Amino acid sequence: MEPFLRRKLGILHNNISVNFMITFYKTIFQGKLDFGSQATYDKVFKMALHRLETYYKNETIITEDNFSEDDFSLGVPRTVSQLSEKYYRNTVDLIQYLAQFAISGQVGCWMVENNVVLDCAIIEPESDKVVVQSFRKGKRLSTLEGKEDDAMKVLNKVINKYDKHSQAYERRGHVNMLLKSYEDADYDYSKAIRLDPNNAEALVGRGRLYILRKDYEKAIVDLDQATKKSIALQSVYWVARRLKAECHIKLKEFREAAFDLRLFTKRKFAKDDLNYMWRKHCLFQYGQVLMELAEYEKAIDAINESLAIQEGHGSVPKADQLVHRGIAKQKSGSSGFLSDWKEAADLGSKIAEELLQDN
Repeated sequence: MEPFLRRKLGILHNNISVNFMITFYKTIFQGKLDFGSQATYDKVFKMALHRLETYYKNETIITEDNFSEDDFSLGVPRTVSQLSEKYYRNTVDLIQYLAQFAISGQVGCWMVENNVVLDCAIIEPESDKVVVQSFRKGKRLSTLEGKEDDAMKVLNKVINKYDKHSQAYERRGHVNMLLKSYEDADYDYSKAIRLDPNNAEALVGRGRLYILRKDYEKAIVDLDQATKKSIALQSVYWVARRLKAECHIKLKEFREAAFDLRLFTKRKFAKDDLNYMWRKHCLFQYGQVLMELAEYEKAIDAINESLAIQEGHGSVPKADQLVHRGIAKQKSGSSGFLSDWKEAADLGSKIAEELLQDN
């Protein structure tokens, strides 16, 4: 299906037929808002129904069925639709209105055309409620180096006031990881996931914890779930893909690793995306994995791309890249492997020196 559709409508106005086009875009909605109490939920539910009928004429994806009295929430399961811009804007506007009464949660909204994001709204509570403001402060502190203790105090306050705050548990889990309090991190991430099974950040966090424990099978389960609970327009999706590939490599599951790394290395990341600086590392990993699968020419291409990137996260010594490219060239019957090894040896590679002696 095309990412958008155009429908031609004919209207008779003053006996003159007028034709115009309505463009339909690919739209994605996903998330949840928690209102915290019966009283707030009842008020929000009533206001939402009124606005749906009066303001939006029911032209949104939100219906009465999205509300759950069991946990006082608005749930928006992943919804991918072809909508007009008006329908999309109505939906975003309504969710933003309802978010001011929420105590926790997040809803993501995207409008896309030809794989280009035309609009993105990440909607979270921003009211003056103590829990809301404290969480926003704790979330910010959790990203600042040296502020771990301050973040912990604020997040503890949030959880003490509202113990169903999935995002607060996820952030506290992150802080506990930084403080190397791994048992506490495990508790927090697991609680965040129980409260909201769609919390992809918590799934990635617990996946990282399992990696530290060298429990790669469990890590893969969580990271795979994270890719299913997020979408490719979110950074967390690609973090999960990258970490999952590393787990497969540890388990020598090279074909599975190649699948994840191929997707990651083909993705065009914006420079401000946290995955951008991992391209060099992942391209080199992809090259190594392809060598394990005896796909040597593809491996050479991946390592060439890695070498072309000047900086990045992870340990990617140029000498190691040259050694592996040389081996891939030799295995594929290509020339140039000796010059790769000579350059690697000049950079201090003992492996390259041994390869030169043997050849």
